[in-house]
Parts: sequence; C-alpha cells; structure tokens
Amino acid sequence: MIKITDEEGKVEYQRDAANYKGMADEVFMPESIVEIGPLVKELYSTNTPFTISAARTGLTGGGVPLSGVLISTERLNKIISIDVANKTALLEPGVRLQTFHDELKAHNLMYPSNPTETWSTIGGNVANNASGAKTFKYGPTRSFVNYLEIILPDGDELHLKRGECIANGNDAEVHTINGNVIKFRIPNIRIPKSSKNAAGYFLRPDMDLIDLFIGSEGTLGIVKKVGLDLLYQVEEVLSAIVFFDDYNNLLNFAEYLRNDNPRQLRPRLIEYFDHNSLRLLSEHHRDLPTDAMGAVWVEFETNSIMLEHDTLALYELTLEHTDLVDMTWVAMNDRERDKITKFRHDLPLAVNELLTKYGQQKIYTDTAVHAASFRSYYNEMYSQLNSMGLDYVVFGHLGDCHLHANLFVKSEEDKVKADKFYHDMMKLAIELDGTISAEHGIGKIKRPYMKYMFKVDEIKGMLEVKKTFDPKNLLGLDTLFFNGEF
Repeated sequence: MIKITDEEGKVEYQRDAANYKGMADEVFMPESIVEIGPLVKELYSTNTPFTISAARTGLTGGGVPLSGVLISTERLNKIISIDVANKTALLEPGVRLQTFHDELKAHNLMYPSNPTETWSTIGGNVANNASGAKTFKYGPTRSFVNYLEIILPDGDELHLKRGECIANGNDAEVHTINGNVIKFRIPNIRIPKSSKNAAGYFLRPDMDLIDLFIGSEGTLGIVKKVGLDLLYQVEEVLSAIVFFDDYNNLLNFAEYLRNDNPRQLRPRLIEYFDHNSLRLLSEHHRDLPTDAMGAVWVEFETNSIMLEHDTLALYELTLEHTDLVDMTWVAMNDRERDKITKFRHDLPLAVNELLTKYGQQKIYTDTAVHAASFRSYYNEMYSQLNSMGLDYVVFGHLGDCHLHANLFVKSEEDKVKADKFYHDMMKLAIELDGTISAEHGIGKIKRPYMKYMFKVDEIKGMLEVKKTFDPKNLLGLDTLFFNGEF
C-alpha cells in the first residue's frame, strides 16, 4: 500500500481532466486487490469519507474528493484472464483501456468500448458506463459487463453475475459474501428517449441488479473485478472522413446513414466535426480542406467480398451530399485508420491545451436528444453559439444525436454567457425528452441540473438507494448528491 500525505504529491489526485479541483487529506494506492477491503473497513469504522479514482480522465468531478481520503486503483492493473473460446475476460479495475485493446488484438478479439480517453481504466469505465464513437452500433460499457465484484462501503462484498440477480418488479435484494441480505425498492424514474443516458442511477422494474452498479459513479461500491464479453475482430473496416461545404447536406448525410437505407450502409460510428473544430485541428493536420464547413467520420464493418461494394456505395452517397468529395479521407488498412482515429482523438487534446492556456475549468455540453428532435436542438444550439461572441468548437457523436459544444472563456463576462448557454442547452434537451448527460455522468459539476431532469420524488428515490448501500454517506461524498441531500 502506497500512502501520499505531502501536498505536492497529492496535487495530481485533486483534479480531473476538466480541471475540476478538490482536496484530499490522504491518498492511498493499493498494490493488490486484497488491500482494498481492509482499508475500506478501517475508513468506514472511523467515519472517514473516501472517494475512488484511477486515471482521473473524468470530466464532471466524480473522482475528485472535496475532503477525506482518495483511493486510487491505478496499480490494480492485472488482466486476470482472457478466455478466447468463450470470448470473455476478467480484469482488475486499474487496467488501462488501450493496454486491454492491444492485448486483445493478439487473440483476434476486440472490446468495442472506445472512449476518447484511451488511457482511462476499466474500473472507471464501469463506474461511469463509459461510451464512445462505436456506442452507435454496440452500446455503452453496460452492454458488455457480465460479472462484477463490488466492495461495499462497509467492506462487505457483492459478486454479481449477469442474469443471476433479477429484481421482482420494484422489489430488489442482493446477498453479500458475508451472508447479509440487502433489500430495497426500485423507484420509478424518468427514462429519456435519447439513445444514450448517463444521468443518475440505472433503475428499472425487473432489472438485472448488476446494472445498478454500472454507471453509479463510484457512489455505491468499489469495483474490484470486472468480467467482460468480447467479440471477434472484424475482417475488414472501411473508414472515411467526409468533408462538407453545407451543414444541411452534412445532416442529411448523417440522417441517411443513421437509418436503414437502400444502399445497406450500416456504420458502426458517425462522428461530427464543425468548422471551428477543423480550424483547430489544422494546426496539426495541414492537409485539411480550408473551405470545409464541417466533416463526418464514418466507419463500416465489412469483409473482403463486400468491401468494394461498400466503398462504391459510400462514394455515391458522398457525391450526392458534398462538392468536396475529392477531399475525402479513406482508410482501408490499420495505418490509415490509425491516422483518422488520431485525428478524432487530437481534438479534445487540443481543446484541453486551450483550457490550460486560459486556466479555466472546462465548460461543455454532454446533452443528447432523440433523433426526431435533433435538428431543432442543433439549430438552437448554433443560434445561441453564434450570437454570444465566444470562441467555441463543437464535435461529438452525431449517430447518437449527442454533441459536445466546448466554450472558451477569457473573462468573467464570457463566463456568464457560457453558463447561460450551458443552462439553456440543459433545459432544451430535457424539453425535447433528452438527457443532461449522455456519457460523462453527473459527478459534482452537474448536480444542480438533476432537478431539471428528475422530479423531487425521483431524486429522493435514488438517494434512498444510495442510503441503503451507504447509510453513513461516506463513499463518493458529494457526487450526484449534495452531502447526501439534493
């Protein structure tokens, strides 16, 4: 067990990727999973608040403590097993996503979850039900979790295998390894129509109770081990970035691909870059067309028989929607695909560089709406952005109608404008039956907006679930809720 108490050593553990800052009295880094339980029991017995973190790639402050102890799982990074025949894996929570992806390639397997932060950890991905570009086809982390070992706030444990612990309507109970039975009621809460949602606890009648802990943001228990379902690597992948000279044509292109279509083009991802994103990226990618208003990154899983057909179909579709068809980037091997993937991943890095330059906390939207409402949301978003006079970039998951508008503020006046925009977009998403958080969770930053999305009784219901597993309110204090209240 490594323990850090000096102020200099604690600094990097007291902020996240959004530059949200907090304070920890002590930082503990277990070097073996057997060290977590005794540490948690000691903290619980002394009424010491504790927060869980690892890679600190979060963007809402959930892994940043405001007091007490921080437990970092970054050294619990063993890939325990990979079962090639059954396409499953068992991992410790600190395994880095990129490390896991690299290991799977050697076995001709893949794990589709691909958040932009490839250095994030599996445990963090589970805690936030992480998603990424390929979520459009495959769904978020939850879709692949088949087993969890959870250390509860008092040090007891739950071992949950998917399909073995199902709620009876709204009545739920789980059995700990020490023989304790935990019973609770599942509240009825609002479920948005957006295809993605990471706001509040996952609660449904007749639910598989493993899903309660996926996306609970480290407030109900600590991930000790994770079992995942895997897939075989696909034979061929056609990847392309298509540039557009008109936003309406860009949206028509994406809408065609989002739905069943005569060309039978079924993408696994549809990603968006606006004009300002392309300008920002042009500093690192000199071959971008200067007259492009925006761009879309698409990928298709195919095979050697269909590759030529899919490539031609994509070309024909592109020809119908943009005059910049000759500028399209097409990748048909790993090296070319890596270039396109790097292009997408360079964007949030470039945004974070500017945030560091201005010394500001990240102000960005994580809202999503249903496809039927997306154009209304899109048009209002740009109407407000273009009237504020602030620098911004917009990019994100167009397939899931989930865009990130990132704002750069250089003065208090700018911040007032940015906060109003943030507030307005939250309200609009909810009015359109969407969500205030599609993938990054609520954490601490978005707590005030829970009241926008959920009724008071719904939040109370979530809080009762929290109190069932953490009656002392010590784990993840001030994440999701304000000191155990709302």
